Amino acid sequence: MAREFKPLRFFVMMAVAAFTVCGVTAFYTHRAAHGRTAEERAAYWIGEKAGEQAPHDAKLPTPAELNMMAQKYFEQGSGNKQNWDLSFENGYEEGFKKTHRQ
Repeated sequence: MAREFKPLRFFVMMAVAAFTVCGVTAFYTHRAAHGRTAEERAAYWIGEKAGEQAPHDAKLPTPAELNMMAQKYFEQGSGNKQNWDLSFENGYEEGFKKTHRQ
């Protein structure tokens, strides 16, 4: 026995489904902003903390200086070095910008 089509119920369910899909997408997009792997997220976090601890009269280091800092911290950790360096640099810049407003 066929049921009657109820447009209101259909559109409400489609809205709930769209809201759920958008929420899941936003969650994973935000999560991946600091790195896709656990090592990259750890490198970002370490870089962010290092940037926050920089002296207040300091200027943002050059990319070469950031790379040297990342290598120093990488020796204490693990993971893919190139991805680790990039995540560390991004984290350092974000942490530096948080505490060194201009």
